[in-house]
Amino acid sequence: MNWQQLDTLSYQNRLRDISPEHKLLFGGVLLLLVLTGHALVQLLVFLWMGVWVIGYARIPVKAHLLFLILPLSFFIAGLPAILFDLTQSRIGAPPAGAVLSWEVGSYVIYVGQASVSRALELFYRVLGSLACFSFLLFTVPFAEILQVFRRIGMPELVTDLLMIMYRFIFALLDASFQLWVAQRSRGGHRGFRALLRDVGMVATQLFVRAMRKYQSLSMGMAARGYSDSFHVQSLRIHTRSPRYEWESILGCIALVLLECLTGGWRF
Repeated sequence: MNWQQLDTLSYQNRLRDISPEHKLLFGGVLLLLVLTGHALVQLLVFLWMGVWVIGYARIPVKAHLLFLILPLSFFIAGLPAILFDLTQSRIGAPPAGAVLSWEVGSYVIYVGQASVSRALELFYRVLGSLACFSFLLFTVPFAEILQVFRRIGMPELVTDLLMIMYRFIFALLDASFQLWVAQRSRGGHRGFRALLRDVGMVATQLFVRAMRKYQSLSMGMAARGYSDSFHVQSLRIHTRSPRYEWESILGCIALVLLECLTGGWRF
């Protein structure tokens, strides 16, 4: 997925006319449920967010799945540290609660039941959280998110920094992709050692280009009379949708009741 497509879809989705406050509150409540709830609630939030993103907002399935895959790859990369444990070997006695085990000299590398349970718990939580962030990023333009933050009292310095960081993320992603393609077209990335060298060169060039972008941004802001804060104006008129409002409210209430009935929160 071209990451600039993320910004394009946030302005062209079917939920664009819905109030950003409603969508942010809805996504925030579901994120809180995911962080404090059980696996069943987290899985239901993931599926329900898929209905909102793909069914209601009409976001392409490919774009939604690719957005989920990249963060999940970081979770998968950290799985070995969660699953595998190391202990000294005891002849004829595998570690208690071990699902799989391998003897390496005088030590045993094993996967315990507690580690598997912990990994599954984190997986469901990550999956539900990513679904909530996908809903917010695909349906609410970042400029409107910053406007909501300012209305609730967030300091302008913080929102200005977030705006600059958001702009630089896309600029650096685009620059890194161009450098990567240029290296591949010149016969780079052949072998592990060459790959490490080429990645180091990309990182160096990205740092140089980031400094140049920052200098150009500073000069442009000074030339336009920058006065301590950015002013982002929204010319779009948002509407209320009783159907979506009631569906989100009733759905959240049902998830809270389900969490309580499955042994979660107690009132």
